[in-house]
Amino acid sequence: MCVLVVPDEMKQSKEYTEVFEAYWKEQQRDNSELVATERGKDRSFLSMVKKSTKQ
Repeated sequence: MCVLVVPDEMKQSKEYTEVFEAYWKEQQRDNSELVATERGKDRSFLSMVKKSTKQ
């Protein structure tokens, strides 16, 4: 996790707000894609385990 310290005068800037919002939306999208990828990996692993224990 990263902590960003921003001066108050910068926080009040419209440009800062727009750039930060775009960055945050991109981060959220990346997180959902990573979760979906991990779920796929987990499912394939569990499927393999189930097949090997049935035999």
